[in-house]
Amino acid sequence: MTPVALFRWSAATALAAHALVLLASDGLYGGGDLKPHLRLIQRMAEEPGLHSVYAPAYHVLGALVAPVTGLGAYPEWFAWCSLAALIGAFRLFQRTAGLPDESAALFAWAPYHFALTGCLPKIEAAGYALALLGLSLLWRRRHVLAALCLAATFTVHTAAALFLGLAGGVLALALRDPRGVLALAAGTLLALPLPLAHLAAGCTPAQALLFSQGDYLRAAPRATHLEHWDRILWLANPVALVAAAFGVRELWRAHRPVAVVCALVLVLYLNEAWLAPFGARTTLDLLRGLTLLAIPVAAAGGCAIASRQALSTAVVVACVAVALFANHQVVPRSCISKPIDIGEIAGFDVDRCAFRWRYHRSEPRRGGSPPLGSSSQAAQVRPDRRVERAAPLERAPQ
Repeated sequence: MTPVALFRWSAATALAAHALVLLASDGLYGGGDLKPHLRLIQRMAEEPGLHSVYAPAYHVLGALVAPVTGLGAYPEWFAWCSLAALIGAFRLFQRTAGLPDESAALFAWAPYHFALTGCLPKIEAAGYALALLGLSLLWRRRHVLAALCLAATFTVHTAAALFLGLAGGVLALALRDPRGVLALAAGTLLALPLPLAHLAAGCTPAQALLFSQGDYLRAAPRATHLEHWDRILWLANPVALVAAAFGVRELWRAHRPVAVVCALVLVLYLNEAWLAPFGARTTLDLLRGLTLLAIPVAAAGGCAIASRQALSTAVVVACVAVALFANHQVVPRSCISKPIDIGEIAGFDVDRCAFRWRYHRSEPRRGGSPPLGSSSQAAQVRPDRRVERAAPLERAPQ
């Protein structure tokens, strides 16, 4: 199988597998943060505008699409399309940077990708797809488009936009392209109205960027996720990790700018460890950071198996087996996926300046789920809860 055919087969079968994962569930399943996201979609339909410091694109698109797909089906459609965009964006980055096709084939079957479709909403998949697109545009010296891409990423996922700004700046320096740095600055300025709107609503600068305590910024845990190293190893793909170890030297020799960006990604991935002595961490921990870790693993792994058709096919097939095993045995124990009652969504209130919510228990409704844009009266208030937290390592209900 040629390298191009290997990628096409890998991407097609991976997307088919993720579609089966989404279709296999009877009803909507997701984490606790999916409920307030759905409520923000309802609020956006009721009264278009900013109702939370969370990036609004997911809610705007939901308000437009949910009347057609249904509020319960929209998160599943968004998750699959986001994953397809993520695989496609890495393919574009791989071709732009001159990496071997085998890298894209490995990336398509990163085991943690199944958490992006199995533990909704995982909006960061769409954000990192835009980030990879932005890196590709910077590499091609499409500075205007890169600036627009960065501004758009801020509306989809704030952390992904911050990653694009940092990784893009490092890439521009590695390529000796000062105009690339200026493009990133321009993109940041284009996105400035969004945090300014939050500041005008009374939010603090830290809240406007989701870096208030309890959002992206957290207190350091007593123990890192390394205590669950076996689950993380499976979700990171041990086969690809071994291939990446053999490909690091070739990546550095033949693709120096990519290697520099990959080194930055590795530092970001390990932030839970190096931030711990300072009593802080971010939601990009050793588990959720696997979305980014797949980038250097695929890049270096592809370099190790390139131009060896028999070996590359065998390695990709082994990665498929690991990913399918992880989907059935590891993902359910590594993130939350519970049944979501659409009828409860209207009872949620989301704080304007911090991504936390309260639930108001309402009287039982007749006639099933409320329509998009419905509301309910408060009867009982639950304490504030945090959302957009790192997925806890606990067993999800079967």
